[in-house]
Amino acid sequence: MRLIKSLATAGFGLLAFLLFALGTPAQAQRPHYLHALSNLREARELLQTDNRPGFIGERDRAIGEIDRAIDEVRAAVRDEGRNPHHALPPQSQGDPNHPLRSALTLLNEAREDIASGVDETGHQGLQMRALRHVDEARRALDHALHMMDRGGDRDRDRDRDRDRDRRY
Repeated sequence: MRLIKSLATAGFGLLAFLLFALGTPAQAQRPHYLHALSNLREARELLQTDNRPGFIGERDRAIGEIDRAIDEVRAAVRDEGRNPHHALPPQSQGDPNHPLRSALTLLNEAREDIASGVDETGHQGLQMRALRHVDEARRALDHALHMMDRGGDRDRDRDRDRDRDRRY
């Protein structure tokens, strides 16, 4: 009788171990939302350091959308049983000399990661909401970059030169 109890206990222990061991790699193979979270945070950081006056409205709009996307992705990470405060490094490093372009690159990568993630049944459209927020942030940055390419920097340089000329 004692042998049967020992074998049964060992069998249940082995079964529990196998279930745990088989379940962990599947979760470890799907870090999409964690990567997206890191990229979104890095994009927000880059945009917060860019204080050029001609792009403040678009920048603030993009930051607001990024914050909303972060909230959605953070909820997905928690639902997967992961720690949303554990940050993986961003897939590409931002360039502080080109914050708008770098943030747009990071948003594109975050969008790919979110789209590659699994929209769990309990998420109730969380993935689509996060994608919508990322797309809105990308639109705002595209608009700011378009304004910059059309001469936003030239106008600012012209104003700076005019101010300098007034001083002399």
